[in-house]
Amino acid sequence: MDLNTFFKKQLESQQNQELPLSGIRIIDMASLIAAPFAATLLADYGAQVIKVENPMVPDGIRNWAAGPDMPVQPFWAVFARNKFPMTLNLKTKEGKEIFYELVNNADVLTQNMRPGALDKLGIGKDRLLKANPGLIIGSVSGYGQSGPYAPRPGFGTLAEAYSGFTYLNAHPDGPPTNPPLALADLIAGTNLALAVMIALRNQKRGETGGQEIDISLYEPLFGMLGPDFLSYSLTGEVPQPKGNELSYVVPRNSYQTKDGRWVGLSGSAQKSFERLMEAAGHPEMNQDPRFSSNEERIKDENREIVNQVIAEWIGGMTLDEVIKQCDSVGVTIGNINTMADIAEDPHYQARKSFIDIEDPVSGKTLQVPNVPFRLLQTPGRIQFPGMPAGSANDVILTQLLGRQTEEIAALKEQGAL
Repeated sequence: MDLNTFFKKQLESQQNQELPLSGIRIIDMASLIAAPFAATLLADYGAQVIKVENPMVPDGIRNWAAGPDMPVQPFWAVFARNKFPMTLNLKTKEGKEIFYELVNNADVLTQNMRPGALDKLGIGKDRLLKANPGLIIGSVSGYGQSGPYAPRPGFGTLAEAYSGFTYLNAHPDGPPTNPPLALADLIAGTNLALAVMIALRNQKRGETGGQEIDISLYEPLFGMLGPDFLSYSLTGEVPQPKGNELSYVVPRNSYQTKDGRWVGLSGSAQKSFERLMEAAGHPEMNQDPRFSSNEERIKDENREIVNQVIAEWIGGMTLDEVIKQCDSVGVTIGNINTMADIAEDPHYQARKSFIDIEDPVSGKTLQVPNVPFRLLQTPGRIQFPGMPAGSANDVILTQLLGRQTEEIAALKEQGAL
């Protein structure tokens, strides 16, 4: 399909849809994951998101996992879904003028440049808020907009380390371990989406309610580790890594089955633990004061005994046998899935946790995770995957900004697009 025709249809569809965020316009000039992910979540529920990229240096995430045999760019297809891609050279006068037009008719701007970078481009927050007093500027940076480290470059891996997460994400006496996904970015992006929704509560485009949202990459993750920090401040004892366990509950661990599969088990509630010990053939442990409460079980010597009992019991059964037996007695357990397992899982399929969408560029049917949260009366939806850089230029300029074909050709000649 011709992409101009495709995007015209998408604009028409947005005008007719009845999603919670229909009518909200977001200019997403950020790159990589955190701030763009916030815009993605809002686009799932009807916000019109115009993705602005540098024509000479498109968003780097486009190339992640995009090998020569890959028909699409996986990270881009998923994280840039439902967005209208536009290229703008903000170092040109013409590019800035178009950017101002877009922003002055928008509700939200998401960006992740280092503090002060927008000012250097001549499009700082003061200028933007003066022109559009209702503009919400969602800013994500490594260390936030203030403080001695604000000028430093920041990436998710550094934020995970700085937050305290990486230190705790390890086995005892093992090296600190980075997560296998952009954890800090995705958590910061989710927080930004929430912050934007709060700010929109009293906002009116072009009139009132404009403000800047300041989110660092490390603070949302650090906030989730709040109990560990409070524990340290109260006791002076530094929380230590426990591998697949948690320092404050037992049992909570990963165990291997007889057929080489793995399961995750959590049973710290006393009744759940007692049912587990009975199922494992050790009812006497329920009368032993060493295991009479979670507070007793977290002691290292008691923790080791509990883990050994559970590991031996689970290790004597296949995965299916373990799940069936635990389900029958009300013990909380679940198989540790690979992506191949997920693709065949009946629960994922029944809930439509992943769906098929058509890629208008490659012609391929793509299986992607569905919208991650659901409003059952007005469900969001993924309408199309991330699209080529600048592929919505003509539609945005003609349909939204009223430019003529000749003007667009001139903008291309001037290097503004």
